[in-house]
Amino acid sequence: MPGLPEDVLARGEIVVYLPPDQAVFDSLAPGVPDWSAGLAFPERDRIVLPVFTARAGREPLITVLRHELAHVALSRYLGSAVPRWFHEGYAQLAAGNWRSNDAWALRIAVLLGQLPALESLSLDFASSRLRADHAYLLSYTAVEFLSRLGGPNGFARLLERWRETGDLDTAMRRTYGLTLGQFERLWRRDVRHRYGWLLVLTQAAVFWTLLTILFLALGYWKKKRYRRKLAALEAVSRDTQYWELGEAADDSGPGGGGMIDGGDTRE
Repeated sequence: MPGLPEDVLARGEIVVYLPPDQAVFDSLAPGVPDWSAGLAFPERDRIVLPVFTARAGREPLITVLRHELAHVALSRYLGSAVPRWFHEGYAQLAAGNWRSNDAWALRIAVLLGQLPALESLSLDFASSRLRADHAYLLSYTAVEFLSRLGGPNGFARLLERWRETGDLDTAMRRTYGLTLGQFERLWRRDVRHRYGWLLVLTQAAVFWTLLTILFLALGYWKKKRYRRKLAALEAVSRDTQYWELGEAADDSGPGGGGMIDGGDTRE
């Protein structure tokens, strides 16, 4: 688990339930949204992973298990006072949930102006599927940005100081020299830079510029090739005309009778 001691999951038993149908799942995790592929109860060291088709997520079961184990590990190390955005972002980082099409989903969120304060992200998880997806993705970008700020060692020191002080803002000041508010402003700037439409348009402009250059080069090559072919045809045409003119000159020579050898025909 990123930034956590290697033995954090070995410090006690973790029970994983694999409900085979909806009824069993509802008895273990009532009221869970339809799109949830798994659920962790960190305070009880319990994980529920549905294995029936109707609840099967788009992620492999092992990825979902890593995600839920990350919740348990983080809770064991930092306790229960961990913001929801950090819990979900950390679990995604640990599980490797990020997919290439997630970047486009984030661009839609940025376009729609859905870049709320970190603390307010917890309100979106119980909302619609789209808002929940955006909240999960934004949570991931926040934790991933934190891990990039100081690298693996810096991220580990942040979690260690968070555990010591019990306060994320204090741990961030001591580790990165930033307040939580300053970090949030940097994070929002990073999201807009990496997933904003300006970057897409810039990339599109580069793409179309390169494509234009390619078409111009292709057109120049085809034009040059056409000119070579035209020159060759003109050369052949000139040779043909010269041959025909030479033949006509032979036909109109002395005697005008078209005699080939021009010898005396008298006997």
